[in-house]
Amino acid sequence: MSSYYYFVATLPSLQATASAPPIAYGEFLDRASRFLSAKDDATLRGARLFIPEDGSFPTAVDSSPLLSRYYRWELSLRNELARLRAGRLQKPADRHVKPGEPEWDGVKTAQAAFQGDDPLQGELLLERERWAFVESLSVNKFFDIENLVAYALLLQVLERRARFTVERGQEGYRTVYASILETADYRDESGEKA
Repeated sequence: MSSYYYFVATLPSLQATASAPPIAYGEFLDRASRFLSAKDDATLRGARLFIPEDGSFPTAVDSSPLLSRYYRWELSLRNELARLRAGRLQKPADRHVKPGEPEWDGVKTAQAAFQGDDPLQGELLLERERWAFVESLSVNKFFDIENLVAYALLLQVLERRARFTVERGQEGYRTVYASILETADYRDESGEKA
């Protein structure tokens, strides 16, 4: 396994409490491509925060045990959220649950996030737990591709969290609310359909 002492040493440190990432994800990938082997560069570029909608793991997992374990966690998280949401709506979850071995930490995180009343706090909890899980996977990974895969995932967490703003939240709320009103069977105060 290749070691990337110089490149890792040049990267800014990532803090879970940062309001914005210290480096853009795209810039990180561009810089990495100058130092990494072609195989490691492909692995790093395949390290995405979310798995595809079909539940299949990207090919990068073949080169990264850390990424493989993270994707099992993410799949468990997504599957449990689908089950919980379907249960709340009294709908079957089968169509939304993807095949895969459950990862208890992912299931537990989904349950905790789902119990909250505030969607923003639920999302922030997911990001805190995602961060903690990736950090736990990266323990004793120094200067190698696994360290860089963890860095890439954590950088994406920071970028995602930086997009959580009041304005965007209100805009999203208005969009959803307008959509609900458009599809609702609305009656005016007299009880007649509008």
